[in-house]
Amino acid sequence: MTISTHTYRGYVFTIDYRPEPVAYQVDFPDIPQISTSGSMLTDAFANACEALDLHLESLQELGKRLPKVKHRMVLEAK
Repeated sequence: MTISTHTYRGYVFTIDYRPEPVAYQVDFPDIPQISTSGSMLTDAFANACEALDLHLESLQELGKRLPKVKHRMVLEAK
């Protein structure tokens, strides 16, 4: 069950609730190599931002290209 969708540094990620074991799992559709979670929603969000920062910094240090952003979050006004 997806709890929320966010963007950070232009990349979209979702936070899903997993009842067993209790955790909030983070998924970056444009960067499947990133795997993180948190025991609370706020922890999952903070861990997602940190994991993305570390992943992108590592790619830059290795001289590799950053992943292209393919997914965008669209907000609709009601």
